Amino acid sequence: MTTQTIKTSHTGSLLIIQLDRPAALNALNLDMLKQLKTILVDAFADDQVNSIWLESSTEKAFCAGGDVKALVQDIDQHALAIERSAIGKTYFSLEYGIDLLIEQSPKPIVVYAQGITFGGGWGLFAGANLRLAGPGARFSMPEIQIGFYPDVGAANFLQKTDWKIGTFVGLSGVVLSAKEAMALDYVDSLVTTDYTDTLKQQLVEGIDVIELDIDSAEPGIDDIHGHWHEAMALLPDDAALNDWINIAEQHPEFEPFMRAEQNWQTGSPWSVAFTWHYFQRLRHASRAKALELDTKVGAFFCTHDDFYEGVHAKLIDKNRSPNWLYPHVESVPLDDILKAID
Repeated sequence: MTTQTIKTSHTGSLLIIQLDRPAALNALNLDMLKQLKTILVDAFADDQVNSIWLESSTEKAFCAGGDVKALVQDIDQHALAIERSAIGKTYFSLEYGIDLLIEQSPKPIVVYAQGITFGGGWGLFAGANLRLAGPGARFSMPEIQIGFYPDVGAANFLQKTDWKIGTFVGLSGVVLSAKEAMALDYVDSLVTTDYTDTLKQQLVEGIDVIELDIDSAEPGIDDIHGHWHEAMALLPDDAALNDWINIAEQHPEFEPFMRAEQNWQTGSPWSVAFTWHYFQRLRHASRAKALELDTKVGAFFCTHDDFYEGVHAKLIDKNRSPNWLYPHVESVPLDDILKAID
């Protein structure tokens, strides 16, 4: 029996969709993805729906990402690489297809993120027409910690405004506060939960999303923007990955660098190296193109030792000590990375 993990309410011109798997921080499993796809497709075809609002039923998390624990447990039941790859392709095709539905929606979509907005959660958030976040929202693509890579079209949406910041955020897996995410142009406005009621009512009455009255002025945003850009200016445009890592290590006075260094100490060197080259390859790609390649690459990762090792160590066995395939990024063979991309 399928458990309903998506709630909806339709009032006036507005359809409100709530992710409702709070015990799992709204991690996206297959059932949840299937429900969400059906709801979105039906909403696009419903003449009574003028706009869509996507949020969470819990303040703890908008969405913690894809349910990779369930995915790997399914993969564990199959020995052949071709079978494991097929399982991954089925899951990722569905997840990334929903990201593209939101990205290319014929009707305006507002997403409101509170709490954890990681991985696949950020993927849902990124394609909205209006990206709103609560003051306590946190954003991250933390995939290097589980031997994966920033997927869901992140090579597009992270790099769209500033490729250097986007590449750094992707390959470091740093957690951004709501204000940081806004300062880096990943969030349009920060609003309180109480104020979202006002915005929803305006949409119920048929007001267009672009006409919503939102005060986006936030104290400290300019300072955060300046601090990040001062740090990024130290990273040469034409440098190698090791150069960036070394520079970050040498400048702990920049808080983003300090956080990145902590993540690189525990993350998969394969994942970091792969992300560097993958983001280079897709630097100017559309979201649709990035999602298309993500489907192929995600299926490949389901056969890779580091993904299996990372998910087991961090989420299943929880020994927190993954035995990564390579000891450091410079030992990762470039040919292996290029095979995965090509």
